[in-house]
Amino acid sequence: MAFQDVIHTLRQEEEQLVKQLSRLRAAITALGSNLPYIVTGHGRKPMLRAAVQNASPVRKRRRLSAKARAAISRAQKRRWAKLKAGQKK
Repeated sequence: MAFQDVIHTLRQEEEQLVKQLSRLRAAITALGSNLPYIVTGHGRKPMLRAAVQNASPVRKRRRLSAKARAAISRAQKRRWAKLKAGQKK
């Protein structure tokens, strides 16, 4: 009978652990995507659902044309060349 008592006790422990695991999963779900912020304090702060729903639509990013990127690149290369020329003297 001692063997049956051990098995019975182990099954009771298993049931308790399953209940605890269920409560932990519910708590994690309740925290949602804010868990990394809550744990570390880094990253995006959690926003209220009402604030997210009332937020204005996100504007698309403005993109530079290839011509504009080339002009910026040429200007930066000139600045670097000027800086390097000044260092050599």
